[in-house]
Amino acid sequence: MGFQRFITKSISRFIFSLGLGILSPIFNPIPTIAAEKIIIAVPDINIKDPIEIYLPAFQIKIPVQSLENFAKEGEYTDEFILYSELLKDEIKDLQQLLKKQRQELRQLLQKDFDVAPSIVKGFLEEPAGKEVLKRLGKIIQTGEDKNGSEALKIAFELAVAEPDGLTIINLLKKFPGDIFIELQEGINLVDELTERFVEENRIVTELQKQAKKVAVSETRRNFKNLPDLRKPGNTKWEKQSLTFRNPNRDRFSPADIYLPNISGNQLIPVVVISHGLGSDLSSFVYLAEHLASHGFAVIVPEHIGSSAEKLESIFAGFSRPVDGMEFINRPLDIKYLLDEIEKKIGSDPRLQGRLNLQQVGVLGQSFGGYTALSLAGAPLNLEQLRKDCQSEDTKSILNLSLLLQCQTINLPGKMNKNLGDERITAAIAINPVSSGVFGAGNKGISEIQIPMMIVASTQDLFAPPVPEQIYPFISLTTPERYLVMSKPATHFSFIAEAEETSTSTSIELPKQLIGPDPNLAYPYLQALSLAFFRAYLQNQSQSLLYLSHSYLQYLNQKPFTFSLLKSLTEEDIQRIINNFSE
Repeated sequence: MGFQRFITKSISRFIFSLGLGILSPIFNPIPTIAAEKIIIAVPDINIKDPIEIYLPAFQIKIPVQSLENFAKEGEYTDEFILYSELLKDEIKDLQQLLKKQRQELRQLLQKDFDVAPSIVKGFLEEPAGKEVLKRLGKIIQTGEDKNGSEALKIAFELAVAEPDGLTIINLLKKFPGDIFIELQEGINLVDELTERFVEENRIVTELQKQAKKVAVSETRRNFKNLPDLRKPGNTKWEKQSLTFRNPNRDRFSPADIYLPNISGNQLIPVVVISHGLGSDLSSFVYLAEHLASHGFAVIVPEHIGSSAEKLESIFAGFSRPVDGMEFINRPLDIKYLLDEIEKKIGSDPRLQGRLNLQQVGVLGQSFGGYTALSLAGAPLNLEQLRKDCQSEDTKSILNLSLLLQCQTINLPGKMNKNLGDERITAAIAINPVSSGVFGAGNKGISEIQIPMMIVASTQDLFAPPVPEQIYPFISLTTPERYLVMSKPATHFSFIAEAEETSTSTSIELPKQLIGPDPNLAYPYLQALSLAFFRAYLQNQSQSLLYLSHSYLQYLNQKPFTFSLLKSLTEEDIQRIINNFSE
């Protein structure tokens, strides 16, 4: 009975948090009949352990006005008291929860979700947005077995036009007709999401144990006697700024170059860093400076179609959401930037004859991780993605990165899907989004033939490690491949916090999403990327010693622990799943 109560109270949180987190209002309110009641269809409850209890299906009816009175006055109405008495045993835990969190619940019901209407207007016009509404509509219905997606859309349109903005109360009041909550659908969804979440965590945990076992067979090294790759190098460098033009963009894009001051005829190895969605030139300054101090020329372009400035423009209502063309434009940004620098080498004395642009490394995070995989030689393959984006599977709710990847399904069929660049000869993808865009079974990733490192964060809610990094790693066929797992890193553990300015409008993320202090994670990435690019851009075989689980064990200190695997098969994953099921 306790589990049933737990599921019941979880469902309401899930519905509202998911609905208000992903969706948002649209323009042009449409007059309609406002909702008067919330009708919750509670399914049969049949429990035999520890005692046999059977409760037939029934409905709970709560007037929307009662919820509004509670939100404004903090008092329960007769309807709440009635159901509390009828179901006092079944909802005892829920009563205690509401008593403890009464004020927080009132604030939530009245909270203004301040998001520009244009953001979700664009999103809901995309296939992914329509599918999200459709799935939510299976739980929040307009009648028995009547999907509520259209009604939800109308409710958002009307609620945002209210003087106090988009609140849960306004959303409920503007829902056309009575609101039917199909609890069984919600329970089924939570059950499936819970099972997937637990299974994925078990996989990550077992792989970390496997990495430790592999480390036992590795040759023992005393890393205290080897150079510390976390420390800055001795090479002085200077930062230069330039602009370049991707013909698909409507304006020039900025870029920074960190250029080491190295004399002589030796060519300087080059690394390109690709930032993620909503980031910019400053997001990996700590890494660019570190590599430059060790003799690498580091090029950092800004992807203006998915940068921090773009995201701020979207939230301000001045720009449409990121569309599928950004998956094409990001790799092309780097291609055209390298072309531009090659041209400058002949005329700019600061660059002339200094850069090795025939063996370039690329490192990217999140959307930039996708960019790195694409440049490394993984072609887009959208057939399976179209099916996934239009299915009613729950994986796109559990895996938020699929909502971004689904933006590609409207790309023209004849568009060139192979965006690899032969100048790229080594790549690192951190928290990449990749499970859909490269085809069923990550077929496109299997075509990568250069050294590749994939970095996964165990607490990544936006690009979950199993579908977005672990299975893609399995698909790699290149012999020089590395899977790095960081616990308890999140999607934001490797991104430098943007500096506050008088004109800054950056969105402040909750600390729970950011996780442990990212400053403590930076040295790991600095050491691993330096060792990787030394090994595969400069052919320094001694650097391979650092690309081992033993080295990460040497570095590990709380709160972060890093693990490294060089091989993994689908059979290994299936064995873990089978053991978990048993």
